[in-house]
Amino acid sequence: MLPDYEIKKAPSIDKQIDAVIFFVWMLLLIQFCLFLLFPQGEEVEGIRFRLIANSNTIEDQQVKNNVKHHIEPILLSYENNPQETYNELEQVVDKLSNKLDTTITITRGDAIFPPKVLNEGISSQMSTESIVISIGNARGDNWWCALFPKVCYKEEVEKEKPKFWVWEWLKKKFST
Repeated sequence: MLPDYEIKKAPSIDKQIDAVIFFVWMLLLIQFCLFLLFPQGEEVEGIRFRLIANSNTIEDQQVKNNVKHHIEPILLSYENNPQETYNELEQVVDKLSNKLDTTITITRGDAIFPPKVLNEGISSQMSTESIVISIGNARGDNWWCALFPKVCYKEEVEKEKPKFWVWEWLKKKFST
């Protein structure tokens, strides 16, 4: 008499596909939770300063550089004593406004900064506490553009089609 053997069935392909789909859903769920817990936005601490010229003409840019020359040493001490520094900035701006015979205004409060393309990615539009010094109509380039042009001007980047690693992994896994 022949011994009885247990017949084992090979696992069905449907169960394997269900396991892969479940695994992918779990990965997506984990990514979503991490995205919610740790946002990728640019965190700005402290305060931002902007000095905006009347226009982009040479004369107006020279006035802007003159104002920058007078306020730069004051801005360096802003972190130590913000209120006194702001009062000092107001006094210097009033004196410069009279001296240069130009309307120069200073405002403090939240200002919206547009999104910027950085090496690490794109920073989102945000509202940040700032001090803005405007000369005349304030239609010229701001001081940061003079110091850091890459922050203000987008470089033309070749558009690349986005790739999703989960989709690429699945295509690689099942393309045999």
